[in-house]
Amino acid sequence: MLPYVQEMHLKLRRNLLMPAKLRKSRTDKMIAGVCGGFGEYLGWDPTIIRIIFLILMFSSFGAMVLIYFILALIMPE
Repeated sequence: MLPYVQEMHLKLRRNLLMPAKLRKSRTDKMIAGVCGGFGEYLGWDPTIIRIIFLILMFSSFGAMVLIYFILALIMPE
């Protein structure tokens, strides 16, 4: 089996056995690690999550800031 295919197979198997948990990121954080945690959970680049957050923040007239701080308080590390 090719190394890349074998690695993807192991990741898929690991995700099926142990589903990911939504947590704040310890390594990829700018303020509290919320966007980094969403990036790790979804398997996306955290920069994309941050850009989406900024777009939503400006379009919601700042309501996303409140949501961010609530998530920072309730999400486990």
